[in-house]
Amino acid sequence: MKKATMSSLPREVEEKILLRLPVKSIFRFKSVCKSWYTLICSPKFAKDHLSLTEKRPRLIMIRNTNRWLDKGMFYSIDYASLLSASSSSSSSSTCKREGAVPMDDPVKGELLNTCFYIKMFASCNGLLCLNFNGNRTLILWNPYTKESQKIILPSCVPWPVTKGYGFGYSSRINNYKFVHIDRDEVYVYTLGSDEWRRVNASTICDFYYEGLDLNGVLHWLGTTAIGDFSKPTKLIVAFDLSSETYMNLPLPEESIMLHPDGSCDLKLKVLGDSLCLVCGVPDVQVDVWVMQNYGVTESWTKQFTTRQVGITEHPYFLEFHWSFDSGEILIQFLEHLFLYDQENDRIRRLNINGTDDKFSSVEMKSYAENLVSLTCNRNLFI
Repeated sequence: MKKATMSSLPREVEEKILLRLPVKSIFRFKSVCKSWYTLICSPKFAKDHLSLTEKRPRLIMIRNTNRWLDKGMFYSIDYASLLSASSSSSSSSTCKREGAVPMDDPVKGELLNTCFYIKMFASCNGLLCLNFNGNRTLILWNPYTKESQKIILPSCVPWPVTKGYGFGYSSRINNYKFVHIDRDEVYVYTLGSDEWRRVNASTICDFYYEGLDLNGVLHWLGTTAIGDFSKPTKLIVAFDLSSETYMNLPLPEESIMLHPDGSCDLKLKVLGDSLCLVCGVPDVQVDVWVMQNYGVTESWTKQFTTRQVGITEHPYFLEFHWSFDSGEILIQFLEHLFLYDQENDRIRRLNINGTDDKFSSVEMKSYAENLVSLTCNRNLFI
């Protein structure tokens, strides 16, 4: 029997094979033939690849605050190696981690001589949103395509952020938006149209900092004082990127009732495909609640409680990066990474090696392989 070649395969089969390849391989195959180039550069291919990538373990981008861009400020770590470490039978309490990969300068040297401060504002899929020197310039960066796009905040948009911000993707409109909230004014930037607009979506809730993107909706932990202003109520403030409207979601009642004196640190996170609430009493314990059915108050479920010192020391600084099929969760506390075993309530610290100096002060953001082009706007739309 004659062996089939890629050229003899139906186009739909070729596409399914290419969709399951890593981005670096896909880029190389763009030069194989004209038909593959056209397929890989199509907006539909980029979107389909992203939908498959969302189901895979992601990567972590590390910004080393002690280094300049030309000496290795950004490093990437893949989750596959961390998963291998989690399944190791070693009895050591510390797992070695090799292979932190230095990343290229996201602005290609343009701001090296004037940049004193860089912050990773947000991450969505494979795009990172950076801010330089605290000024009115944002940089969207795709580490895989090595493309970046500068966004200049117009004078009509207040700066710095006084209330909240967020960066997310809505599959309903197949586009990315950056949301800037100043007091009761909401400003939205839409990628592709390169447009800032002020929208009528006010809220009486107070909330701050970065919003969490989940299924095209940004979420903040906020407070409101309806009726009795002396007793503010904590809740989740949500902003739908497609309709550009607000809605409020309740917190689990038990989490608030347990600590009415405010001694509990509350932090909103995303764990797997669900919203979760980290409720921690410093140096005592941490409870993690998960909203199993989005928007349904009764679906809040306490997933686990731990008294592990590495987690309870400062609950507010905990970050959840990934929940593995093994049941272990990749947790960040300041500059350290841990694997937490929910079933056995055990924690193991991961060393981050593969660089020429220590990560003594870092930011970390999860991100994914992404074919979205920032220099060709047509790739953002179907």
